[in-house]
Amino acid sequence: MNAVIRPATPQDAPAVAELIYLAGKSHVETSIYDLMFPGSMEERLRKLEALFTAEARSWYHYSHYLVSEVDGRVAGSLCGFNDLESGGVKLRDAFIEIGTDRAEGKAMYARMLPFHRVNPKHYEDSWVIEHVAVFPDFRGRGIITSLLEEILQRGREAGYDHAELNMLMGNTPARGAYEKTGFVIVEENTDEEFMQLFNTPGMVRLYMLL
Repeated sequence: MNAVIRPATPQDAPAVAELIYLAGKSHVETSIYDLMFPGSMEERLRKLEALFTAEARSWYHYSHYLVSEVDGRVAGSLCGFNDLESGGVKLRDAFIEIGTDRAEGKAMYARMLPFHRVNPKHYEDSWVIEHVAVFPDFRGRGIITSLLEEILQRGREAGYDHAELNMLMGNTPARGAYEKTGFVIVEENTDEEFMQLFNTPGMVRLYMLL
């Protein structure tokens, strides 16, 4: 297997949008993005592509992503960012840029409340890892570990001394990969409505020193 890790480019948008969707799905049947963007899968992926290539550099922006390319195909991806720098106003601006008006923003927030209740809030000084996913055909080949090592090195070079990531409870293979890299669980949040929607109790925060 000839795997190469490289920075993502706008041309990676179709593949990375699918991987973002899969990251939001984790090991369950429903993706977080089914909740965020109701409608057809085509429209859902189009919006994720638009966030990835938007001018606003939110944490969906391609500049935060690495991809693993195997024999010319994108096999997996993830992103690394700081929430203060790439969330908040930049996230709002990115959604406005892709056509999310005030009414839809309010409706989206209401739909996402069960997620917000269990999703641990990021520490302000953290290097945050998000959207970790590999296409099914490429799983079990160590791609996640290689991507994690590279994105954590990016964080060190940017001056961060610790990293964190959030994941759905019950994803045993992902948890094993994260713990192998050095992450430990430091927070767990559960919610009954979230359980009903996603068939998993909630989410955990994992943390490690860089």
